[in-house]
Amino acid sequence: MSIQSLQIVGIPPTLNEVRRMHHFEQAKSKAWWEQMVQIESKVQKLQPINPPVIMTYRFHFTDRRRRDPDGYAYSAKSIQDGLVKSGILPDDNFQVVRELRIAEGEKKKKAGITIEIREVGESHDEE
Repeated sequence: MSIQSLQIVGIPPTLNEVRRMHHFEQAKSKAWWEQMVQIESKVQKLQPINPPVIMTYRFHFTDRRRRDPDGYAYSAKSIQDGLVKSGILPDDNFQVVRELRIAEGEKKKKAGITIEIREVGESHDEE
C-alpha cells in the first residue's frame, strides 16, 4: 500500500458558485482545473496508482471562517478527472475510488488543497 500527495494552490469553485455560472463558464472552469491537476501531477512526479484508493481532500483556507464541507465536495470532480487524464487514476468510478473524504486543513497564507491518494487493496470491503 502506498500513499501519494498532491498539493494544489487555489480552490475550485464550490457547488453554489458553479450553480451561479453560465454553462460555458462552468465548462471553462472545469477544463482549467483539470489542466492544472495534470500539470501539477507531472511537476510533483505522481505515479500511477493501483486501485482501489481512498482519496482525502484537505482544504486549506486563509482564515477560520465557517464553511460547509459539502459545498467543497464538488471540487473532487475536476480534480479526479484531471488525475484520470494524467494517467494517475485509471478511472474515477467506485471500483477505483472507494471513498472520498473532505476535511479542513491548516490555515495557510495561500488557500489550496492537499489531495492524499491512499492505495487500500482489495480487502477494503468491510462496510
